[in-house]
Amino acid sequence: MSFTEIKRIEIKKYLLRKIDEDDSELITKVADSFGISVTSVRRYIESLLVEKSIKTDTKKKCGYRLVFSHKKYTYSLGDISENEDMVMFNDIMPILQINNNAGQIWVYALSEITNNAIEHSEGKNVFIAVDTCCLYSRITVADDGVGIFKKVLDTMKKNGQPATAPECAVVELYKGKFTSKPENHSGEGIFFTMKLVDKFAIISDNMILRSGYCEDPSIIKSHLISYAMKFSNKGTVVMMELSNESSRKAADIFNTYSDVDEGFLKTKIPIFEACLDHEPVSRSQARRILARLESFKEVILDFEKVEYMSQGFADEMFRVFPNAHPDTKLTPVNMNAEVRNMYLYAIHTKVEAPKF
Repeated sequence: MSFTEIKRIEIKKYLLRKIDEDDSELITKVADSFGISVTSVRRYIESLLVEKSIKTDTKKKCGYRLVFSHKKYTYSLGDISENEDMVMFNDIMPILQINNNAGQIWVYALSEITNNAIEHSEGKNVFIAVDTCCLYSRITVADDGVGIFKKVLDTMKKNGQPATAPECAVVELYKGKFTSKPENHSGEGIFFTMKLVDKFAIISDNMILRSGYCEDPSIIKSHLISYAMKFSNKGTVVMMELSNESSRKAADIFNTYSDVDEGFLKTKIPIFEACLDHEPVSRSQARRILARLESFKEVILDFEKVEYMSQGFADEMFRVFPNAHPDTKLTPVNMNAEVRNMYLYAIHTKVEAPKF
């Protein structure tokens, strides 16, 4: 059977993804998915070995692993404070084999994260590691500053907001529109970077913020800490991952959450990640999430992976807040049946002052 070049590329990419997943049944799955023989699959594997896209690895269940190239850079924040874009265009971008969509995303993401280190970290150095393979690229940025969550907590306290634990800082960063320097920044960088890349994680002060990761957080944490320990014992470590041939367009993401006339007016909050222990059970949790949301026109509340929501949390979020801020639309998504029933109970609850 003779396939077109497009079909052969499709088979190779599927095979590479299965290798990346360490699928022990990859040969059978590729053969079944494309209606080809096991012998043909082995020929594709051999061609990937020749291309040096993969290599054998007896420690892997599938017997192979992707081949990554690794580059590491350390910069003085003082030296790059006026030309952080040169870091991207001179050092980072030339080593990435990516399409235009991915290029636009990386330029924005690297600029924002590097600028955060320059403007907010109060550190002296920044470390950038680039790991890239034939499927995707991963870039890790670490600084030796005060730590992003501590910086956010300090700003919250200064502004009179309740800020008792690092979890409060994590919630604020999920929302967006938060900055310690409003005269210079709009607080959009981390929010939009999270939406643009495939996977995003920050670790600082033993806390983690993540987006796009499905695996155990301890796996991400160990990876990030391994970079942090090489560089410093404090500060902030940011990890970003993106497909080299991303179909995501930066303009579409910005248009989803912003308007040319009104700016950043829509946000999306993962409730599972925003709640301590991943359970929305208290009014105080709801209030932390709802703080500042009146500055948005629409808030998407993503309940994916949330199995239970208490009456108090639901009442605070879906009755008390909308009554006080009717101009902000709350849109819940990905609710299971039990959570949705509590949501419906809250929005249909009518409370009247007692009559004497």
